[in-house]
Amino acid sequence: MTLEKESGIALLNKAIDVIREKITAKGGKIDVKMAPKAVSVREETELQAMMDRLALENEEIDGDAPEDD
Repeated sequence: MTLEKESGIALLNKAIDVIREKITAKGGKIDVKMAPKAVSVREETELQAMMDRLALENEEIDGDAPEDD
């Protein structure tokens, strides 16, 4: 991992800590599902493919909309 990636991850972790402090100070709760991490080009490509597939699945299909009578 390069220094740039490490500093980017450290910055994200600091931001999450600040956000957590602000939310909990107001009585809220936060649950970080996955800590920041650097990903490979392959992982990024797979994520984009999954996002594209989900977007396609969520597009409105003819006949999905309620008919106005």
